[in-house]
Amino acid sequence: MIWYESYIEQLTEVYRAASERIAKFPPPLNEIGLQYAEKFNPVKQDKGKDYICTLLPYWLQDQAGLTNEQCGQLSLANVYGMLYFFIQDDVMDDGPMDASGLKQQLALGNLFYLEMFAVFRSLFPSDSPFWQHYEQYVSVWADCVVNEGDANYFLNDPLRTAGKAGPVKVSCVAAWLLAGQPHNIAKSEQAVDIALMTLQMLDDWADWEEDMKEGSYNGLLAMIASDFASQAGGVNGRSSEEGSITRLTKEQVETAIYVHCCMNRYAAFAKDNYEKLLLLEGIPSPLIGFQSYMVACLTETADHIASKKSALLLGGLNYHFHSQVK
Repeated sequence: MIWYESYIEQLTEVYRAASERIAKFPPPLNEIGLQYAEKFNPVKQDKGKDYICTLLPYWLQDQAGLTNEQCGQLSLANVYGMLYFFIQDDVMDDGPMDASGLKQQLALGNLFYLEMFAVFRSLFPSDSPFWQHYEQYVSVWADCVVNEGDANYFLNDPLRTAGKAGPVKVSCVAAWLLAGQPHNIAKSEQAVDIALMTLQMLDDWADWEEDMKEGSYNGLLAMIASDFASQAGGVNGRSSEEGSITRLTKEQVETAIYVHCCMNRYAAFAKDNYEKLLLLEGIPSPLIGFQSYMVACLTETADHIASKKSALLLGGLNYHFHSQVK
C-alpha cells in the first residue's frame, strides 16, 4: 500500500489543520464536528477510510508539479467537502430523526461547506473554470442520489455509479488548472471515475445488508436481482417484480453469494475496470495501485467464498480441517 503509506505524514498534517479549524466552530458543533471528522481519518481508523478523497492531490503532485502547500490545501478542501457530503448521505439514508439531531447535522454540514469554499476561493478567482466543473460534479451527484435506483445505473450505465463521489474529482480540475494544463483534466476525470466506480462496488459489498434493510440502491443487489429476473423471464431486473431489488429476500442474496458464488462475476467486473485504467496514458502510479488494491480485496473475497463452498461440498471433516488452516 505504498500509495497510502508514503503519504501518512502529509495526511496527519492535513487532519491536524482540519481539526484545528473545526475546534473553533460554535459549541456544541465543534465537539460533534471533531468526532465526526475522526471517523474518517485514514491515519487513525481501520474502517471507513476514504483514501482517494484525501490522497488524490498528492497522487497528482509530481505530474502536475504542485507544491506541498498546494497539495495540502487541496486535500484539506477535500476533507471538508467529504464531511459535508457524508452528512448529506447520513440525513438521506438514516431515516427520521429527532428535530435536534437533524438541526445539528444540517448546521454542521453547512460549516464544513463554508470551510471547503474558503479554501477553494483562496486558490481560484470567481471567473475561473474551476467553478463550472464544481457545479457540474454537484449536479451529477444530485442526479445519482435521486435517480440511480430507477435507472439501475450499475446494470445499465456502470460508470455513472461513480457520480455519488463525483465531487472528489474537483482535485483533478484544481491540480491541472494550477499547473496551467487544463487539457489533462478530461483524462484524469476518466481515470478517477473508474476508480470511484470500483470503490462503490467495495462499499456495496460491505453494505448490502444495511442497504437492503434501508431500501437503498446497491450494485451487488442489482446484479443479483437481475439474475433472478432472468430466471423468471424478466429483463435487467426492471420488467418483472421478481427482479426488483426491493423484493429480494436476505436468503436469496445469501444463496447468490455463498451458493452460486456471484462474487466471482462481481470481482471480474472490477478487474475489467483495472484493465480499462491501464489502457489510459499518463495515469499516476498511486492511482493504479489503489485500483489494484480494491480489485485484490474483491478477488480475495470471491476466492474465499468459493473455497469455503468447495470445502463444504467435500464434507464436514474436510471443512473443519480447512477452516482451521485458513
